[in-house]
Amino acid sequence: MTREKGRLLGEAQRAVALALAIVVFNADVVIAWVCAVVFSIVAYGAMDLPLWMAAAMALVVGLGVCAASAPLCGGWMWRWSGRIRRWAAPDTVYSPPAPVDHVAALLARKPTRSVPPRVSRSTEPRPLASYELAGREACWRCGEPPVEGTHAWEDRGDFQLLSNHTFTCTNGHGWTNSTDGS
Repeated sequence: MTREKGRLLGEAQRAVALALAIVVFNADVVIAWVCAVVFSIVAYGAMDLPLWMAAAMALVVGLGVCAASAPLCGGWMWRWSGRIRRWAAPDTVYSPPAPVDHVAALLARKPTRSVPPRVSRSTEPRPLASYELAGREACWRCGEPPVEGTHAWEDRGDFQLLSNHTFTCTNGHGWTNSTDGS
Protein backbone atom coordinates (compact mmCIF):
# COMPACT_ATOMS: atom_id res chain seq x y z
CA MET A 1 0.00 0.00 0.00
CA THR A 2 1.38 3.37 -0.94
CA ARG A 3 1.65 6.22 1.52
CA GLU A 4 -0.94 8.30 -0.37
CA LYS A 5 -3.44 5.44 -0.44
CA GLY A 6 -2.92 4.81 3.28
CA ARG A 7 -3.47 8.49 4.03
CA LEU A 8 -6.73 8.52 2.03
CA LEU A 9 -7.97 5.37 3.78
CA GLY A 10 -7.14 6.91 7.15
CA GLU A 11 -9.07 10.08 6.31
CA ALA A 12 -12.10 8.06 5.16
CA GLN A 13 -11.93 5.90 8.28
CA ARG A 14 -11.85 9.00 10.50
CA ALA A 15 -14.86 10.51 8.71
CA VAL A 16 -16.91 7.32 9.04
CA ALA A 17 -15.91 7.00 12.69
CA LEU A 18 -16.97 10.56 13.43
CA ALA A 19 -20.39 10.00 11.86
CA LEU A 20 -20.85 6.69 13.73
CA ALA A 21 -19.72 8.22 17.02
CA ILE A 22 -22.22 11.05 16.64
CA VAL A 23 -25.05 8.61 15.89
CA VAL A 24 -24.10 6.31 18.76
CA PHE A 25 -23.56 9.18 21.21
CA ASN A 26 -26.96 10.60 20.31
CA ALA A 27 -28.70 7.21 20.11
CA ASP A 28 -31.67 8.31 22.20
CA VAL A 29 -32.33 11.25 19.88
CA VAL A 30 -31.90 9.08 16.79
CA ILE A 31 -34.31 6.46 18.17
CA ALA A 32 -36.88 9.15 19.04
CA TRP A 33 -36.54 10.77 15.60
CA VAL A 34 -37.04 7.43 13.80
CA CYS A 35 -40.10 6.62 15.97
CA ALA A 36 -41.60 10.07 15.32
CA VAL A 37 -41.08 9.82 11.55
CA VAL A 38 -42.57 6.31 11.40
CA PHE A 39 -45.52 7.36 13.57
CA SER A 40 -46.19 10.47 11.47
CA ILE A 41 -46.17 8.41 8.27
CA VAL A 42 -48.58 5.90 9.75
CA ALA A 43 -50.82 8.57 11.29
CA TYR A 44 -51.00 10.79 8.20
CA GLY A 45 -50.95 8.15 5.51
CA ALA A 46 -52.67 5.08 6.91
CA MET A 47 -55.01 6.61 9.51
CA ASP A 48 -55.96 9.70 7.42
CA LEU A 49 -55.44 12.14 10.29
CA PRO A 50 -54.96 15.83 9.43
CA LEU A 51 -51.34 16.90 8.90
CA TRP A 52 -51.25 19.19 11.92
CA MET A 53 -52.56 16.44 14.18
CA ALA A 54 -50.08 13.90 12.78
CA ALA A 55 -47.22 16.37 13.31
CA ALA A 56 -48.34 17.15 16.88
CA MET A 57 -48.66 13.47 17.72
CA ALA A 58 -45.27 12.73 16.14
CA LEU A 59 -43.72 15.48 18.29
CA VAL A 60 -45.29 14.00 21.44
CA VAL A 61 -44.14 10.49 20.48
CA GLY A 62 -40.62 11.72 19.70
CA LEU A 63 -40.28 13.57 23.01
CA GLY A 64 -41.71 10.61 24.92
CA VAL A 65 -39.38 8.09 23.29
CA CYS A 66 -36.40 10.42 23.82
CA ALA A 67 -37.27 10.83 27.52
CA ALA A 68 -37.75 7.09 27.95
CA SER A 69 -34.64 5.98 26.05
CA ALA A 70 -32.20 8.58 27.47
CA PRO A 71 -31.63 6.80 30.80
CA LEU A 72 -31.39 3.46 29.05
CA CYS A 73 -28.84 4.63 26.45
CA GLY A 74 -26.66 6.84 28.69
CA GLY A 75 -23.81 4.57 29.79
CA TRP A 76 -23.25 2.54 26.67
CA MET A 77 -23.44 5.66 24.45
CA TRP A 78 -20.40 7.15 26.18
CA ARG A 79 -18.41 3.92 26.03
CA TRP A 80 -19.15 3.02 22.42
CA SER A 81 -18.68 6.51 21.00
CA GLY A 82 -15.28 6.65 22.72
CA ARG A 83 -14.33 3.24 21.31
CA ILE A 84 -15.33 4.30 17.80
CA ARG A 85 -13.28 7.50 18.03
CA ARG A 86 -10.22 5.57 19.26
CA TRP A 87 -10.63 3.09 16.39
CA ALA A 88 -10.20 5.93 13.89
CA ALA A 89 -7.39 7.71 15.73
CA PRO A 90 -4.18 7.91 13.71
CA ASP A 91 -1.35 5.64 14.76
CA THR A 92 1.12 7.16 17.16
CA VAL A 93 4.63 7.67 15.93
CA TYR A 94 7.38 6.12 18.02
CA SER A 95 10.71 7.85 18.10
CA PRO A 96 13.46 6.07 20.04
CA PRO A 97 15.43 8.11 22.57
CA ALA A 98 18.70 9.59 21.41
CA PRO A 99 21.90 7.84 22.44
CA VAL A 100 23.64 9.31 25.47
CA ASP A 101 26.64 10.58 23.53
CA HIS A 102 24.35 12.64 21.29
CA VAL A 103 22.67 14.15 24.32
CA ALA A 104 26.06 14.96 25.82
CA ALA A 105 27.11 16.59 22.56
CA LEU A 106 23.95 18.70 22.56
CA LEU A 107 24.49 19.77 26.17
CA ALA A 108 28.24 20.43 25.81
CA ARG A 109 29.44 24.00 25.97
CA LYS A 110 30.00 25.61 22.67
CA PRO A 111 33.35 27.35 22.26
CA THR A 112 33.06 31.07 22.68
CA ARG A 113 34.41 33.12 19.86
CA SER A 114 36.41 36.16 20.67
CA VAL A 115 34.71 39.44 20.04
CA PRO A 116 36.90 42.14 18.54
CA PRO A 117 37.44 45.14 20.79
CA ARG A 118 35.00 47.96 20.35
CA VAL A 119 36.23 50.85 18.24
CA SER A 120 35.54 54.25 19.72
CA ARG A 121 33.79 56.83 17.56
CA SER A 122 34.91 59.81 19.62
CA THR A 123 36.45 62.70 17.71
CA GLU A 124 38.72 65.58 18.61
CA PRO A 125 37.02 69.00 18.88
CA ARG A 126 37.01 70.87 15.58
CA PRO A 127 36.39 74.60 15.27
CA LEU A 128 32.99 75.68 13.94
CA ALA A 129 32.74 77.91 10.85
CA SER A 130 30.81 81.19 11.07
CA TYR A 131 27.82 79.76 9.16
CA GLU A 132 27.63 76.92 11.75
CA LEU A 133 27.50 79.49 14.58
CA ALA A 134 24.65 81.47 13.01
CA GLY A 135 21.30 80.73 14.60
CA ARG A 136 22.75 78.97 17.67
CA GLU A 137 21.43 79.75 21.13
CA ALA A 138 22.67 82.97 22.66
CA CYS A 139 24.74 83.28 25.83
CA TRP A 140 22.55 82.66 28.85
CA ARG A 141 24.34 85.39 30.86
CA CYS A 142 24.46 88.36 28.48
CA GLY A 143 22.28 87.29 25.52
CA GLU A 144 25.09 87.80 22.92
CA PRO A 145 25.37 85.31 20.02
CA PRO A 146 28.37 82.95 19.96
CA VAL A 147 31.46 84.08 18.04
CA GLU A 148 33.60 80.97 18.52
CA GLY A 149 32.80 77.31 19.03
CA THR A 150 33.91 73.71 18.65
CA HIS A 151 32.15 70.45 17.94
CA ALA A 152 33.15 66.91 18.99
CA TRP A 153 31.53 63.49 19.15
CA GLU A 154 31.88 61.56 22.41
CA ASP A 155 31.35 57.81 22.33
CA ARG A 156 30.04 56.54 25.66
CA GLY A 157 29.30 52.98 24.58
CA ASP A 158 26.64 51.27 22.52
CA PHE A 159 23.84 53.64 21.56
CA GLN A 160 25.41 56.52 23.53
CA LEU A 161 27.03 58.85 21.01
CA LEU A 162 26.90 62.43 22.28
CA SER A 163 27.29 65.58 20.20
CA ASN A 164 29.19 68.17 22.27
CA HIS A 165 29.30 71.87 21.32
CA THR A 166 31.25 74.53 23.20
CA PHE A 167 30.58 78.21 22.52
CA THR A 168 32.13 81.55 23.49
CA CYS A 169 30.45 84.97 23.19
CA THR A 170 32.04 88.44 22.60
CA ASN A 171 32.13 89.08 26.38
CA GLY A 172 34.19 85.92 26.98
CA HIS A 173 31.45 83.82 28.52
CA GLY A 174 31.54 80.10 27.65
CA TRP A 175 28.82 77.44 27.62
CA THR A 176 28.29 73.94 26.30
CA ASN A 177 25.48 72.03 24.66
CA SER A 178 25.40 68.22 24.53
CA THR A 179 22.76 66.17 22.75
CA ASP A 180 22.33 62.48 22.12
CA GLY A 181 20.62 62.98 18.78
CA SER A 182 17.06 63.40 19.98
